[in-house]
Amino acid sequence: MSLPAVENDLKAHLREHYVDSDWRPALKAIMDAEGDTDVALNAVNALAEAASCRTGLKIHIPACPQ
Repeated sequence: MSLPAVENDLKAHLREHYVDSDWRPALKAIMDAEGDTDVALNAVNALAEAASCRTGLKIHIPACPQ
């Protein structure tokens, strides 16, 4: 999947909640891995660890409309 396709899917799913600067590090890490699953997983795990240490982090998952 190309980067523009991933961005479009994220925007479609998150709608007005999509903030490019929030997703840029994760997208860059995945794209920089260039198909190397281990490198991609390590990068995402490092981002997840950094995010879990941030104070004030709120995860909001909107309900799917029925």
